[in-house]
Amino acid sequence: MNNLTAREKGFMYVITLLIIVVLGYFFGVRTLNNKYEEYKQQLAALEQKRAYLDQIKQNNASMEAEIKLLKEECEKLELSFIDKIETETIQQYVLKTFEECGCPYLTEMTATDIGMPSVAYPDGTAAQDGLVCLQVTVKYVTTDGFTPTQYNRNPDFVPSDENDVVKTAVEMNDQFGKDPFDQRKGYNEFITAVKKINAENPDCIKVNSVTAGSVNGYMELTAQISFYGTNLRKRLSVDDSTAPYTSWSGHKEGEIDTDGGFIGFPYVCDYENSCWYGVENLNADPTQDKPFASYWANYLFNQKYAKSGENIKRLINFGAKPAENTEEKKTA
Repeated sequence: MNNLTAREKGFMYVITLLIIVVLGYFFGVRTLNNKYEEYKQQLAALEQKRAYLDQIKQNNASMEAEIKLLKEECEKLELSFIDKIETETIQQYVLKTFEECGCPYLTEMTATDIGMPSVAYPDGTAAQDGLVCLQVTVKYVTTDGFTPTQYNRNPDFVPSDENDVVKTAVEMNDQFGKDPFDQRKGYNEFITAVKKINAENPDCIKVNSVTAGSVNGYMELTAQISFYGTNLRKRLSVDDSTAPYTSWSGHKEGEIDTDGGFIGFPYVCDYENSCWYGVENLNADPTQDKPFASYWANYLFNQKYAKSGENIKRLINFGAKPAENTEEKKTA
């Protein structure tokens, strides 16, 4: 090295410096530049991923809102049907409605479970969730506008120590066709009750049919009412309904007082302390059944009916012409 001239040494210094610069570029700046490009690519990927996640987040929020709306619609649909159909509760509701509307003369009531078709899926299988239906049929009668009625022994035509049998019969005999028993009652009250039930919950209560027929001077009115409920495996809603057709409001077991006699309308009640004493579900002539009248009224009606030649129009003087004055006719 010492044998080199100053020029050669200077040339060597320049070459060495160039080598250092080149090495610095390749191992320093070039490496940093590569890292920078790599970081830029990573940043672009992260920004793209963030945009994707933001889109998913927005979609999730929209989906959650849609799920919430669908759940509310499902709950609303579930609650539009009766969660648990209880026959005794529905019967109580129907009878109470008719009674409150002024229809005391019930002659028949039946409750029948109606088989509903199951929902079929596209693959041919049947849904385990299903619709249930209880059909209630009631029959009431109107008064005939002629026969004295008897309901809860009012008026009291029951023979007793104070009411002689003959006197009682005579008093009742004088009541036929007179106020307040000369009006036909029950039809408007029946229609009012049917309309009230039909408007209670149009989604789950349907009045299927109403029929009326004339029987021995009075009308027999029949209503067929269907109550719809659901049988669901996984229910979304909680049914806390307190509607009269879902909540039992009568006496609980063991709370019914039977000291006064029988529960309901007995066929024949011979217990003098019962409120049904003297009001017998019995007729002297089955062909002249009058569910709204007592035994005495039925018996006397049959006598009057027989004397009229079994002509109801003649009996109630319906459409009768005024009697001709025979004296005036002879004079003419």
